[in-house]
Amino acid sequence: MVEEKCGFTTPWLSLDPAIVQKVANGKISPPSPLDIFCPITILKDVKGKDVLCLASGGGQQSAVFGILGANVSVIDIADGQLVGDKKAAEHYGYKVITVQGSMDDLSAFKDDSFDLVYQAPSMCYVPSVKKVYQEVARVLRSGGLYLADAQNPLAQFVDETSWDGQGYRVTVPYSVKEKQRAENKNVIEHRHYLSEVFNGLIDSGFVIKKVSELSAMVFSGGEKVKPGNWLHLGLYLPGMLTILARKK
Repeated sequence: MVEEKCGFTTPWLSLDPAIVQKVANGKISPPSPLDIFCPITILKDVKGKDVLCLASGGGQQSAVFGILGANVSVIDIADGQLVGDKKAAEHYGYKVITVQGSMDDLSAFKDDSFDLVYQAPSMCYVPSVKKVYQEVARVLRSGGLYLADAQNPLAQFVDETSWDGQGYRVTVPYSVKEKQRAENKNVIEHRHYLSEVFNGLIDSGFVIKKVSELSAMVFSGGEKVKPGNWLHLGLYLPGMLTILARKK
């Protein structure tokens, strides 16, 4: 299965553990980059829990869970991403288990292994969300939480360079479900309809607890971004959905 990491590639090595603890306990509002966790309550009471960062290598989110005392495992298809998780663990002084593999094949992990599965934006690199959901359901314990970031299918194939001074143009029919990345022809992005995203969770034994739409403002710090890039596009079409679900 071909995947490519979305988003950041540099491990977070400048986090202040005291601030991370205060954010997790709800004592302060999350500063950047902790504000990417939505809902932020996902960080509360993770000490001693088994957490899997799914297709989330790079040493970013795993660093936060490690600082908070969770037992962290990371699976990512890119071995170079896992180097970042090892660097973060060494830097902050916690243990991490890293596995190179695809998000839709969690055979490296036993049934009922985790209390929480956290997935960064990466679902677009697999053709079937249901295969991922079924694997997550298998490795999650009963009552365990699954937080997944998924692309908004309405915004996914809108070209961020199509800005005409007033808006962005929709040129790819909604029926088109896969597209080559412009900057890397070897990478295919898959569009998953909302019916697949939500019904797939329900059919796999999850109860959906919360859904949030995230615009690029979360990452850009507001509207001070120039037109013609994905950050600016996100101000017009929220590019991400964050789904929090619980295994029955």
